[in-house]
Amino acid sequence: MNFLKKNHELKKRNRKGVSKMIFTTTLALLLSIASHSQEKNIETKSVTLDNFITFIVEHYSTKTDSTKTKNITFLIESYADSFNTEDSVILKQAFKLLSKRVTEGDLISIVAYSHFNGIALRQATATDVKKLLYVIEHPKSSVKTFEEDGIELAYQFTKENFVEDSENSVVMIRIPNRKSEVVKTEATDTKKVTKKKSNAVVLTAIALLPEIIAVIKD
Repeated sequence: MNFLKKNHELKKRNRKGVSKMIFTTTLALLLSIASHSQEKNIETKSVTLDNFITFIVEHYSTKTDSTKTKNITFLIESYADSFNTEDSVILKQAFKLLSKRVTEGDLISIVAYSHFNGIALRQATATDVKKLLYVIEHPKSSVKTFEEDGIELAYQFTKENFVEDSENSVVMIRIPNRKSEVVKTEATDTKKVTKKKSNAVVLTAIALLPEIIAVIKD
């Protein structure tokens, strides 16, 4: 009888111990996630290339009360090995304008997605126009390592290069229904990367950030 009583008490203590451990582990995990979310507060913005210049005028005003520096990752859609003439001109003019509306303390990174995926520019000074324009002229050759998913890469890169006390953001630039004027050569083909299907990009976006689903569907 005493043996059964002791066994019952032992099981009761074990259950309490397991419950306490689960509660403690869960609480620690929730606190960790909350802390990570606060530390990695990355804002998402999206615009089509046709509205990119207007977007810069509206979002990067020369007259601002904010004292925070900016850490911007531009996620640009790639549809060929390089941009056609029209799109290249728009991108160049937009980045020239942006360079006049930021400070030397602001940082700009450029990540490509869709036709090819990779980091084309890593946290350059936002006023360094030459670097920005070079990437627009040579988008694919600016990428050192090609990845499978440019969208996920952009957020991962921004999180890893998060700047405290700055406005950290990812700006997606969509260039729908475009064709390249560039004819591929054998030299170009040496840097082959598997083109992801559009619905595969959508699935990644769904898993990554629900708020950009509607953007990609447009």
